[in-house]
Amino acid sequence: MNEGEGHPFSEAYGTLEALRVLADAWNTSPPMKRLGARLEFERLDRVRAVLDPVQPYHRGGMGTDAVNGAVLAGLFDLAIGTVGWLTRPDTRSATVSLAMTFLRPTRGDRVAVEARLLRSGTNLTFAAAEIFDGNGQVTARCDGTVAVALGRYEEFFPGMRGGM
Repeated sequence: MNEGEGHPFSEAYGTLEALRVLADAWNTSPPMKRLGARLEFERLDRVRAVLDPVQPYHRGGMGTDAVNGAVLAGLFDLAIGTVGWLTRPDTRSATVSLAMTFLRPTRGDRVAVEARLLRSGTNLTFAAAEIFDGNGQVTARCDGTVAVALGRYEEFFPGMRGGM
C-alpha cells in the first residue's frame, strides 16, 4: 500500500471539510481563474483538479480538438504540487520534477487530473497523477517530485493558505 492511501495528507487538512474550504479559497485566486481550473476534494487522499468546461484556448494539439499538452502539464503541476504542499502545509514548496507520458489525445468538454501521494520525506515528496478525458478514460500519466523548505512565505497570496 502506498504511504498516503486512505489517509489525509496532513493533520492540518484532515477532513474533507477542511480540504473543501481550502479549495474554495484557491479556486478564487487569480492563477486558478486564469487557468480555468478548480480544485475538488472527494477523498482525503486525493487532489483533483478539473477543467469544466474546456475552453477553445485549452485546445490545440496538432490542429485537433485535443487539449494542448502544455495545459495538461499545467494540470499535472497543479495537482502534484498541491499534494506536496498538503503533506507539509507549514512549509514553502515547489514542483521540481514532472515525468509525463501522454497515452492518447485528451478530448471532451471536461478534463480532470487526480493526484495521490506516493511517499513523503523531510525535503521531498513524491506523487503520481492521471489525466481523465471527457469519457473518464486515462489519457496521460505523470510522476512528480515536490521539494519543501522550512518557513512560510507570508506575502504569498493569503487566501492560498485557506483555514491555516
